[in-house]
Order: sequence, then C-alpha cells, then structure tokens
Amino acid sequence: MRPRLAELISYMDETRNRLFATVKSIDPGVAGIRPRGDVWSVEDNMAHLVVVEDGVSRLIAKSVEWARSNGVGDETSDESIMSSLDEYGLAEGTYKLQAPSRVEPPPGKSVEESVAALNASRESMKDALLRGDGLDLCEVKRPHPVIGEINLYQWGLFVAQHEERHRRQIEKTADAVTELAAESLPIV
Repeated sequence: MRPRLAELISYMDETRNRLFATVKSIDPGVAGIRPRGDVWSVEDNMAHLVVVEDGVSRLIAKSVEWARSNGVGDETSDESIMSSLDEYGLAEGTYKLQAPSRVEPPPGKSVEESVAALNASRESMKDALLRGDGLDLCEVKRPHPVIGEINLYQWGLFVAQHEERHRRQIEKTADAVTELAAESLPIV
C-alpha cells in the first residue's frame, strides 16, 4: 500500500475508534434525546454519519472504476495529504453547518444499528480506496457541496474529519442532555 493511502486509512481508523469509544461511554437512555429541538440527538448524529459515509463510499468506488477505465496514471508522490483540508476546520466544528436534506438522519435508527452500518460502510470505503492503490487519486476529483472540487484522498479525509466533528457534537449533546436531566430532578 502506498504511504499516503496507508496514512489516510490509519487516520480513518483512529477517528472511528474515538467515535466508538465516545458512543460506548454514553448512557443509552440519553442517546435518543435532543437537548433542544434544533440539536440532533446522539442517535441522529450516528445515523447522519452512516448516510454520509455510505454515499462517499459509493462515490469513491465509482470514481476508482472510472479512473481505472480512463487511464489515470500511477501515483507519483508520497507527500502527505493529511493537512490538505485544514483550511476548512472540518474536525473542529467551529461553525454550524446545515446538513442538506439528502444527508439528514433517518428517524428511528438506534446507535447499535448505526454502529453496524458504519462498520459495513467503512469496509466498503477501504475496499474502494484499496482498489485505487497505486493510481494517482489526486487526479480524480469530484465536487463537494460546501468545499468544492476535492480529490479521492480528500474525500476519505473529509469522512474522517466529518466523523471527528460529529464525535465532538455527540459529546456536547450527551453532556447537555445529562445536565437537563439533572436540572429537572427534584431536590430532596
């Protein structure tokens, strides 16, 4: 495996492990509660991640097939791509974004269902990326609705940084729901 692809997949694994550790630490009784009407619950965040990763996985798979059949050349660089989206602050979540309707979370998905779906979509994404190993995936670009044209490495990086952003939101949401529950307890 080429170094930049190995680096990307390692980062994707790290962000996934942090997400699952965070979700595992949350009381399942609060996972479906929205602290305010406009703030997603833990379950909503997880279901949204499934929709996004599944879509990006399909995009990468189709794009790698296109690259193979359209003569995209061999990878010529091992330069890291890990900072290539830093200007957007995706992982930090410093600004609120409104999710387009096509990636809004479907209702009624449990955290457990989303975890299983995320495991499946991650395997699909890794398989798609590995099918492109050795190709110059920087030359294969597809439009992102907010960022603009990004290459296939950046699409994988986007998924990992987007996941980290939502992991942080999940922590804040769980804390807010716990605080609300504590405020509503009667004083004895």
